[in-house]
Amino acid sequence: MVTRLYNSLPIPLQNVCATVQGARLHHWRYGGIFQGYLRFLKCTEFLPYEQSCALQKDLHEQLLQFATTHVPHYRNNGTTAFTMKDQIRECLGAFISDTFRRRDLIPWHTSGTTGKPLTVYYDRDAMRKMWAFVELYRNTAGVSMTDRRGQFTGRMIVPPNQSSGRRIFWRHDLANHALLLSTIHLSPENLPYYAAALERFRPAYLSGYPSAMYVLADYYRQSGRRAPGLVAALTSAETLLETQRRAIEATFATRVFDQYGQAEMQSFWYECPAGRMHAHLLAGVTEILRPDGTPAAPGEMGEVVLTGLVNCAMPLIRYRVGDTARFAAEPCSCGRGMPVIEEIGGRLDDFVYTRERGFLGRLDPVLKGIHNIVESQIEQESLDLLRVRIVPAPKFTSEDLHAFETNLRARVGRGIHLEFECTERIPRSANGKFRFVISRLERSVPRSFVSSRD
Repeated sequence: MVTRLYNSLPIPLQNVCATVQGARLHHWRYGGIFQGYLRFLKCTEFLPYEQSCALQKDLHEQLLQFATTHVPHYRNNGTTAFTMKDQIRECLGAFISDTFRRRDLIPWHTSGTTGKPLTVYYDRDAMRKMWAFVELYRNTAGVSMTDRRGQFTGRMIVPPNQSSGRRIFWRHDLANHALLLSTIHLSPENLPYYAAALERFRPAYLSGYPSAMYVLADYYRQSGRRAPGLVAALTSAETLLETQRRAIEATFATRVFDQYGQAEMQSFWYECPAGRMHAHLLAGVTEILRPDGTPAAPGEMGEVVLTGLVNCAMPLIRYRVGDTARFAAEPCSCGRGMPVIEEIGGRLDDFVYTRERGFLGRLDPVLKGIHNIVESQIEQESLDLLRVRIVPAPKFTSEDLHAFETNLRARVGRGIHLEFECTERIPRSANGKFRFVISRLERSVPRSFVSSRD
């Protein structure tokens, strides 16, 4: 009902709605304890590793005591076993603390990357603490919540039935100094309008999906149009590909700062000016595990298991988020006493598996040295077939296709069929996210993590 009403409004009134909703979110995020907790994070950001670990240990012990006392699932089952997403979907109430009234909590409905939505609940303090981490990240990149930003969002801010003559694929959130840019209208014929809107708005930084920023950056490169300079580009919500990073930085004369987190508030990882990804110890406990459940060694890829330390309304302990990563062996030169994440490998469901090579993650290096491809996607439909979608640039030739196929074959081997198809745009998920690799394999395929050939 609310969506239908919004879609029926003229664009100026939709801007008013975006601003009103933005003001509501601003109060949720930046009121109450926000400023005090942000000061605390800034005071502790450069503590030595041992002191940061001591703070984390205290928070972790308090959380475990709280959960076994006030959260039905952990009261009945303890806190040593893994927590699975399907358990939460099947019995949501068992994961909500009995110290909160449900009507006082903030519900958040995740879209579900694999097509299985999940509802989580936050208390107000948790929301404000997490956004203090976000502001710390922004400040690290040289911007703040008061700066103008262009934000690529998966929210349906532009009605799907908008008249084709109205090339306005963005809305204004004046409460948060934001130009909200739709991620589902980035077709070639619309990109000049996006560019013009960005140039008029003159944001200090872009934030959101790296795939959307990359499409816009490629438009500037292909058209020869001069892109506006940015203080920073803050990427999140998708795995950042190296080709995307290079294109965004070169086009907008800026630095990309990547961030990793979850709607469930289980962790906060963010890049520092030295270009290393840090797992903030006060946001959550990060485990990276081998398939047998033992800790992976530094430099070894493993499954990410998280225990969030922020959200007491719905604490999740040893939560299997479905992603993979690896710790770095050496600390960062920036001086932050936090673990360094050397690489985020992507989702477990985003690995290609071949009989010849086993599991293969981070296939984006196959794009290195490839020209005239705007974007691409690899979908494994079976053990015998990879479907490769390509959005060709105007100068795309058979030589470009051959080079791409050669690079891909070097990774996946000769024993699997590659079927290429050209398209005007790679389809996005319901929330506008782009997935470079999609696996349709059944979960019965052995999951031994990433092949050493990566």
